Amino acid sequence: MGGFALVILLLLLALIGLGAYLFSSDSPQEETSQELPEQQQQQEEEEEEEKASQEETAASEQQQEKEEQPTPPPPEDPTLFLTVPKLGLYNHTVRNDRSEWALDLGAIKLPSTGFPWEKGDINTYIACHRVGWPGTESYNQCLNLPLMQKGDEIYLVDTTGMVYEYQVSEVFGISPMDVWVKEPIAGRDVVSLQTCTETPYDWWSMGSGLFGGGPGSGRLVVRADRVT
Repeated sequence: MGGFALVILLLLLALIGLGAYLFSSDSPQEETSQELPEQQQQQEEEEEEEKASQEETAASEQQQEKEEQPTPPPPEDPTLFLTVPKLGLYNHTVRNDRSEWALDLGAIKLPSTGFPWEKGDINTYIACHRVGWPGTESYNQCLNLPLMQKGDEIYLVDTTGMVYEYQVSEVFGISPMDVWVKEPIAGRDVVSLQTCTETPYDWWSMGSGLFGGGPGSGRLVVRADRVT
């Protein structure tokens, strides 16, 4: 009897030991299965961070290379050439001369204003006759300047062949005393086209104000921002 009890006791102990072994052998597998997705997620995050860092470094290097590129020297000849498709003007000469003689030949750039190849805040200010003189580029050169609208294109080309593209952003009238309009505008690179009008508000009539000038006459200004 005592021997039978001992056998039963030994069997129970063996079963308990087997259960403990099986339980302990399952735990690492469960822990490992839980750790794998976490390790994979962490690896993916590290790879994304490394990729973002590489892209940022490449962009920084490209910007640095762009800044280090030598600036081409300004053209020796300051003459510009004006194209305004909306007005049917193509490669009209723009002289860097504010004399009446030069204006009677065609568009002029006021020498006190900037050139498109310069850096910083630039207002390349160009004036042109509304009616002008037959046989010259000034004839009806800016007759239809009031037709210009926001988004219209203006092109300037220098004597080296460099093209500067602009899009119209503003069209407004001023009086002859509004000299502020020729000044640079903070944070902008623009070209301004100016022609005479009857009054600051009447852009189409052709009377004494347009032809005779005076303080009551007007000036129409089309301003365009640089896009390339």
